[in-house]
Formats: sequence, structure tokens, C-alpha cells
Amino acid sequence: MTRQRGGWLHFARYFLLAALIPSGAFAAIGRVEVLEGTASRAPEQGAAQSLRVGSDIEVRDTLEVGAASNLKLVLNDGSVLMLAERSRLFISDADFEGQERKGFVARLGLGKVWASVKKALAGSSARFEVETDRAVAGVRGTMFRVDAAAPTVAGALSPSTLVQVSEGQVQVSARVRKAAGKGGAAPPKPGPSGRVQVDGPREVSLEEWEQVFIQLQKDRQVRVDGDLGKATVGALDHKVANDAFGQFVKRNQPAKAP
Repeated sequence: MTRQRGGWLHFARYFLLAALIPSGAFAAIGRVEVLEGTASRAPEQGAAQSLRVGSDIEVRDTLEVGAASNLKLVLNDGSVLMLAERSRLFISDADFEGQERKGFVARLGLGKVWASVKKALAGSSARFEVETDRAVAGVRGTMFRVDAAAPTVAGALSPSTLVQVSEGQVQVSARVRKAAGKGGAAPPKPGPSGRVQVDGPREVSLEEWEQVFIQLQKDRQVRVDGDLGKATVGALDHKVANDAFGQFVKRNQPAKAP
């Protein structure tokens, strides 16, 4: 009787602990497939852990890639993410049902990320977005790259974002300053000496910026410059696309289906 009661108590404790742990809290949403150099993952509540080939990645992880390093991840739905050296990526949302993607959102604090996004099932509204301080790139199935320049002042926003599309289409929502006459501040007027007083670094208020939506096709890019306050669309800059990180991407890019 005592042994039976002890068994029930052990089961009750196990059940209580299981109920307190959120469902899927420790479920992997991807894994490391290639690592050149060093990288780490830091859970939302926990210390940073060194990554190696085969390491699991979870939602709410912050991934950091070391100097002279590159990282390739494969998500549960078969989508691929690659990160360049000195990149920092926070996975804010990731919802997978088996091998089907329900949604994925990651924020690139700085550095470079390349993505090959598996197409969502017909009729699905599953999103795949990469955010920066200056833009949001959203797709359903394509290949694209996002570069976020490092802030020049600690704690400041990334000064610029570059989005390049190598296949498919990408919807970019760019954050730019409003033009004068549309609620934006008028440019400063020269003083008696002809000089113009320039403000020091500061955060742009909500009233001074607006969202501009841009549809990018294959071999096109947009550069969002926070300092100049504009988004410039043009042909893909192959010199940038074929830099050291671009070469890593080419070596590890998923093979196209025949």
C-alpha cells in the first residue's frame, strides 16, 4: 500500500511539473547544418551556449556569429538561413506543425542573413519575415538577403538596410523620413554667416517617419538609408552579392529541384 501511494505521489509531481512547462517550450524549430568558425545561441532566459553542427535552435533564441565565421541553419519546413560573421539574429516567432510552416519572424540586429524560403502550401497564409531597424522583408517562398549595418553609436538604430532578391519576390516595408510638406520637418535655414546648424544624433519621432511598401523582383534590391531618409531601388549589386559571405552562400546553397 505504501509503495503504491509513493508511486501515485511521484506521478502527481511529474504531472504538475509537466503542466507548469509551456507546451513546445523546448521544441526545436531547426538545427545547425554548417558552421565555419564559432557561433552561439542564447535562450531568452539562459546563458549563451556554443553551437556546433547538429545543435538545435529554438524560438526566442538570439544567435550570434563570431568573427571570420559563417553559420547555416535548416528549419523544420526545409527553409534555410545563413548568417555571416558578426551577425546577430533574434528568432521572435516560429510556428511549425510537423514539416509545415505556420509562421516565422526573425529580427536582424546587425550583420547579414540569407534565406531560401520553402514555399507555403497552397491556400496557406504562412508568413516568413526578416526585420531590421529600417525595414521588414516578407515572403512566402523565395531567396533573398538582408544586410543591416552596425550602428555607429552604441544603442542607436542600424543606419541602413539592404535587401537583395535572387529568386522570386519580396515585399519590403521600408521605414523612411517623411518629405517636407507631408508632416516632416522642413530643412534648417542658413544663418547670417551662411552656415547651417546640424542636429546631433537622435531618434526620429513617429510623426517624422512613414512606411513605404516596395515589391522587389528577382535581381533587384532596395537600400534603406536612415540618415538620408530614403529607399533606393535598383538592379542587384553583384559585387555585394558575391562578397565573402556570398561565396559561403554559393558553397552551401540548397540544390534546385530538377
